[in-house]
Amino acid sequence: MRHDDNFTRGPSFKALASVCVAASLLMSCQGDVANDVDLTILEWSGYQQAKYHLEYNAKYGGQPAVSLFAEEKDAMQRMRNGYQVDLIHLCVNSLNEARDAGLIKPLDISRIPRWSDISPSLLEIEDVQVDGEYWLAPWEWGFSTVAYNPEAFEIENATYDIFVDPRFKGKTALTSSLSVNHIIAGVIGRWADPLDPTDAEMEMAPEIFTKMLENARFIWSDGTQLEQAWVAGDVGISYVFGSATRRWKKTGIPVVIVPPLMTWMCGLSLSANGAGSEQQAYDYINAMLAPASGVALFDQYNYGHANAKTVDLLDPEQIEGLGIDDPANFFERGLFTGATPPAKESKLYQLWFEAQAGLN
Repeated sequence: MRHDDNFTRGPSFKALASVCVAASLLMSCQGDVANDVDLTILEWSGYQQAKYHLEYNAKYGGQPAVSLFAEEKDAMQRMRNGYQVDLIHLCVNSLNEARDAGLIKPLDISRIPRWSDISPSLLEIEDVQVDGEYWLAPWEWGFSTVAYNPEAFEIENATYDIFVDPRFKGKTALTSSLSVNHIIAGVIGRWADPLDPTDAEMEMAPEIFTKMLENARFIWSDGTQLEQAWVAGDVGISYVFGSATRRWKKTGIPVVIVPPLMTWMCGLSLSANGAGSEQQAYDYINAMLAPASGVALFDQYNYGHANAKTVDLLDPEQIEGLGIDDPANFFERGLFTGATPPAKESKLYQLWFEAQAGLN
């Protein structure tokens, strides 16, 4: 599930990514020759920046090769098709699929010196550990949300029902992330567990999906498109990344968060088909867990960092009220976006595509 605020990164990231992906040139993103680099990563756009793994770059003389993805399912499909990487940046909701498909393998946590610094509550999240083995090194966590523009609409006690309210036809925007849209539909349908609906609840899905699609002005995958449409007044209701809502408020873009928050946690998994240096993979994970990496993460996105020591380096006034200093309580405040059982997920995907086809 996509959680990052793409459009906060600026136009230089595409150029940066193109340089990083050219691994055959063995050049770092900073122009240094990466003489000892033997590492390839499947990564979300933005997180490949050197500031998040300075120790690795210093040790091996440059930037690892990075291939970017926009959706985890696309990244995993590339691995199924034989694309070789050493690490993949996954979120918890995708761990079961990656593990069951044989795409990732357990971590040897004895090779990650900072493992003991990880906040214990993050390691207790379902699917991070299975049968005594860890399948993810937690790195970042936060929330996403449904939101509306208070200057465009007067809404009292707003709920997710605003996505299907006929008063807002043509003023909503849907994310391209189907898993998010399924959660939104589940909250609208009052499903007991939006991530694990019963058969009776899933019978409600086609009608809800159709209403969501009928109301939507467009479906977005690029946060820039959403922000521009929001500012122009073309839309005023959407799923919005948590980092975006904070930035919008700071820059004067009107936005009101609608509960429940969708909380999430992501991190690094060890690929089962890696051809590079496994030691470098572990060194990279450890570098990403450095408190300095967490400070850079917070400065960029206001996200929480897995290393419990990071919070000691942050300004208490800046983190007040964000829950960054208390991950255990943070995850109790919202709807955690874990995994949906595969069979049910496939059925929901089918129903969504059928609803889309019915409108064409």
